[in-house]
Amino acid sequence: MTGKSRKTRAFVNQPPQFPQSIPPNRPTEGGWKKVLSALGVVALLVVNFGSKLKFLLLPLLKFFPVILKSGGSMLLMVGVYTALWGWKYAVGFVLLLLLHECGHLVAARQFGLKVGWPVFIPFMGAFIALKDAPKNAWIEAWVGIGGPLLGSLAALVCHGAGVWLNLPLLVALAWTGYWLNLFNLTPIGQLDGGRIATALSPWLWVPGLGIMGWLAWTQPTNFILWLILLLSLPRIFSLFRKRTDEEQRFFEVTPSQRATMALMYFGLIAALFFGMQTADGTLQDVRQRGTQVAGTGR
Repeated sequence: MTGKSRKTRAFVNQPPQFPQSIPPNRPTEGGWKKVLSALGVVALLVVNFGSKLKFLLLPLLKFFPVILKSGGSMLLMVGVYTALWGWKYAVGFVLLLLLHECGHLVAARQFGLKVGWPVFIPFMGAFIALKDAPKNAWIEAWVGIGGPLLGSLAALVCHGAGVWLNLPLLVALAWTGYWLNLFNLTPIGQLDGGRIATALSPWLWVPGLGIMGWLAWTQPTNFILWLILLLSLPRIFSLFRKRTDEEQRFFEVTPSQRATMALMYFGLIAALFFGMQTADGTLQDVRQRGTQVAGTGR
């Protein structure tokens, strides 16, 4: 037994002496009235203050799940990537992801679909949950291409700012943004390209499967690629069975709608390829200038 324990035990065995008219730790009859009166005043103040405070607390509590799911997961991803790349690149990368997902969100809400806020998962990206299923392939294609459209625009702005301000970090982020949106345009499974293909031709899922299969074969340790392949199989199998009447109606689009979506889809792919090449050339020029400066300094 420690000294502290002995001291406590001695205190218990030898309690302090109170006057006989006032039992220890017990209020007198008049004291009870004072205690109850004080408690009543406190309860009244709490009720009165709480009724005024609820108008501030209820909206905050209602918005708290959004903060926890979207903002919390976003901060988590920034923290994880900061440990790998530094906070500047991590913040820029996550913001590009956010704008990409906001493109999906805006497109979905334009068609009256209920959609959740973006949720971020380190090493897997981000996603939004559609609470309403698109009614037809045209709507699904628009929701799919909304992300790459806004995401590519964000990468372009980042690229322009990097060149204007002479900040290679922004140019590197722009290259990443171009690549990210281009990858998502692969016509397979639940990727954006797979959704867009519903308005063009579902048979585009077959070459998409080949592209993703080649990527997975060349990067066998990348579990994300294998996961995308696995999740895409149900759609691939659906190509070889007879469609129901409901499915036939879902895939019905007008020739003008198909042409419009094809122009945006393949045009965006070409623009992203060009953006990646331009950003890569800018970064190579920066490296060469840095090498020349270092050589001159010697």
